[in-house]
Amino acid sequence: MSHEICALAIAGPVDAQRAHSVGLRAVLVHEDVSVFPVNHYFSSYWAAKRGNSALLDLPDGLSLLFPTEAVLRDLVREVTGTDRPRFAIIETNYFGGAGDQGAVAFDGEERLTPDGASINQALAALGVRATASMDEFEVIGLTGFRHNPEYLDVYVGLCEELGL
Repeated sequence: MSHEICALAIAGPVDAQRAHSVGLRAVLVHEDVSVFPVNHYFSSYWAAKRGNSALLDLPDGLSLLFPTEAVLRDLVREVTGTDRPRFAIIETNYFGGAGDQGAVAFDGEERLTPDGASINQALAALGVRATASMDEFEVIGLTGFRHNPEYLDVYVGLCEELGL
């Protein structure tokens, strides 16, 4: 069974209406953390649409498809209403138990996680706490979120239209 996702995990309250207006739709909300599927086409589109060519401070070793655009931080600022939002970008690519993951957490522009951070480390940086029987990944329900939704496919065409 496969597990292939890419998402923004955002700590704190989120304006759902504002999030929806910029294409962010929560698939999970656990206590103080909301998870919004994204992909590199999503972030490329919004970066081009807003004329923001800045990149996030990302560690080496992430997949080539990991979103790199700083516009994601701008979108998180907008949907949280704070200048210094806490958020993470997480990615999995597993099939039959083999694969990899990547994650990075931020407090505004400051990176909170080290190079090679796991999704659990990124979620812990956002305040998610493991229990005696579940790690952070399981606590917020990521085991049930196995694939990004099809509505993100529209960003492939939008990027093509923009020549990206």
